Amino acid sequence: MPKRRTLAVLPFARDERYSAIVLFVAMTAALVLAAGAAVDYARVANMRDGIELGVRSASEVALGALGNRRLSDDQIRTIGVSQFDKSTVFARQVGTIGTPTVIIDRDARSVAVQAEGTVAMTASRLGGINEISVPAAYTATTAPAENVGAVAAEIVRPRWRAGSDGW
Repeated sequence: MPKRRTLAVLPFARDERYSAIVLFVAMTAALVLAAGAAVDYARVANMRDGIELGVRSASEVALGALGNRRLSDDQIRTIGVSQFDKSTVFARQVGTIGTPTVIIDRDARSVAVQAEGTVAMTASRLGGINEISVPAAYTATTAPAENVGAVAAEIVRPRWRAGSDGW
């Protein structure tokens, strides 16, 4: 009498009817892992876009508040963090976001905002990746008036010359 283990393998060895089952199980496992990786990628992309939007809007709003000479640095930081919190509402649904760092440079008339978020993985945990860190930074600054005029003059200067056949 054959052993119990060989009885389970015997139909696959004798006949090709069951080979489709093996392929179906292997492909199903591969599709489930690919779908999990796609979900993880979408979550990380959502977090990255949300944090980038948050640091950019926070630095722009804080730079606008920097023009008001009556506001202190702490008040400008509070305005920037508040704008960051408003801009990252959807990104907080897929992970955690730390408190942003707002760096104000009154001499250079610039505001830099840095933040970092983490996204917990779903299917990627099988590969040993538990979470992914997503950093973002943006610096908003005002251009000096003399540079703005030079750039505007360069943009609108016509490139067409008389006597040539085009641009």
